[in-house]
Amino acid sequence: MKLNLFTLNMIRKATQNDLPAIQNLYSILFQGMAELEPDYMQEAKQDEAFIQSVIREENDFTVFVVEEEAGIQGFAIVQLQHSPPYNSFVQQHCVYLLDLVVNPETRGKGYGKALIQRVKEWGIEKQAAYFELSVLTRNTQAIALYEREGLRPFNQSMRMRLDRE
Repeated sequence: MKLNLFTLNMIRKATQNDLPAIQNLYSILFQGMAELEPDYMQEAKQDEAFIQSVIREENDFTVFVVEEEAGIQGFAIVQLQHSPPYNSFVQQHCVYLLDLVVNPETRGKGYGKALIQRVKEWGIEKQAAYFELSVLTRNTQAIALYEREGLRPFNQSMRMRLDRE
């Protein structure tokens, strides 16, 4: 489905009234991550105080929600970050996408794309030089979405279990 002005108008900053919906979507996100990486991830409830601080835009965080008649269908939490203070890094700001989730029942409607577009716009508003995120290697659906939206691999994390050697 192509994005239209109506879809983009469904994106707004979250309010404290959105907290229960964000909590529910976080449960879906954490369940999906646990299914993809059961050795490292587990189902959990996101800390309410964290979500409240993000809604209040503390520590350069912001949360955008996508809303339709049935309620909140997804969210994106972003933070304005700065390059690490190493001599080899070009000092600049970036938009870091911490979490993005869309209700599985409404996926395919362009909500993830619309949230990413809003995150990009927010980054431009904040004069960020680039947009960055981390994604589980096994989350192929998310990777495909991010690549369609212009993100490309930059860095790779690697790990191995030591307790099974």
